[in-house]
Amino acid sequence: MDQRTGRELTPREDDGRIAPVASGDQLDVERFSAGPRAHTVGLTEERAAQVIKQSGGARSAAFLVVLIIALFIPVYWFYDLGVSALGMDGRMVKTKETQLVTDVARGYELFINNCATCHGKTGEGGVGPPLNNQDKLFNAMTADGKPGTGHLNPNYLLKVLTVGGRYVCGDAKSLMPAWLAPAGPLNYRQVEELIAFLTASQDTTFEYPPEGSHSTAAKQEMAGWRDPSYQPDPAAPTPPACWRNPSGEIGGSSTTAVASAAPIDNAGTAAAPRVVKLDATPTLQFTDDAGTQVKNIPVKAGEVVRFEVDNKAGFTHNFHIGTNDELIANAPALVGIPDWTTGVQTYDWTVPASGELKFGCTVPGHYALMQGTFTIEP
Repeated sequence: MDQRTGRELTPREDDGRIAPVASGDQLDVERFSAGPRAHTVGLTEERAAQVIKQSGGARSAAFLVVLIIALFIPVYWFYDLGVSALGMDGRMVKTKETQLVTDVARGYELFINNCATCHGKTGEGGVGPPLNNQDKLFNAMTADGKPGTGHLNPNYLLKVLTVGGRYVCGDAKSLMPAWLAPAGPLNYRQVEELIAFLTASQDTTFEYPPEGSHSTAAKQEMAGWRDPSYQPDPAAPTPPACWRNPSGEIGGSSTTAVASAAPIDNAGTAAAPRVVKLDATPTLQFTDDAGTQVKNIPVKAGEVVRFEVDNKAGFTHNFHIGTNDELIANAPALVGIPDWTTGVQTYDWTVPASGELKFGCTVPGHYALMQGTFTIEP
């Protein structure tokens, strides 16, 4: 058996280099050739077809996955962001709107519980300035929901709620306290919710009391105060930066009405007191049945008067009798009806022989407007 290797069979020069092959020469390549079986895979026609089919199927599946991903990305993008040109709101916009309605509803509850005492239940004003004034609310918010340049814009409201009324008029004795903690009782989220309500558009509707509220009031649908379509008269003056409550101005409208209770036909007695009916209103007034503000009540010395006071404000009032100094100081010895929030309360009072006595509500911020005098007749 020939034991030589391929190297020994390769033609070489005397110095060991591989000899060049002349054109036309044939080499013995038998030892370097393989038979046909060495190049055969051994697949049947059916198996070969299956391999091709499986390979094509894998490629098709991969293409389909890529196609689905390519289509999913823009679809999800449209679902998230929407197409404003087509009037289609995406998930992000809807979530933002839902959160805004929640904030506005909670802000309204904060307003009723903390601010309506001075600014009125509907923002009509009283001890404090009106907050539903469209001139003040004009351009408070831009169309895309950013703070505007209007008087009651969110930045201005945040400053007032942070430092109090002294920011408005520079008056250190302003009745408007700071509301944001640590100087006030509200945390930053509550202040944000309060501002969301104060600047809410009339297009924003919400239910009150809001979800999770402890209020037992019946559900009702409310709306914001700001009219987004309002345009001020070009000749109208700009709302003043500093608002003060002039004498006799209630709820933003001037009134000089001074009414008396019913004339005294018969003086009251302990067995049959003379009844004087008063309404305590959201605009910080004591009014008679006709809605006229009562600033003076005539009484007779020694008679017994029964005051029937109906609190129609929806927030706390009281009814006290005393001298002006006692009422201003809210002295502990004051007589009358202590704080209550709704319904009719009564108080029987024996009129003294003389004295300069007044009646009023001594809830902080109320007395300046919610007071009157007694005229004691012999």
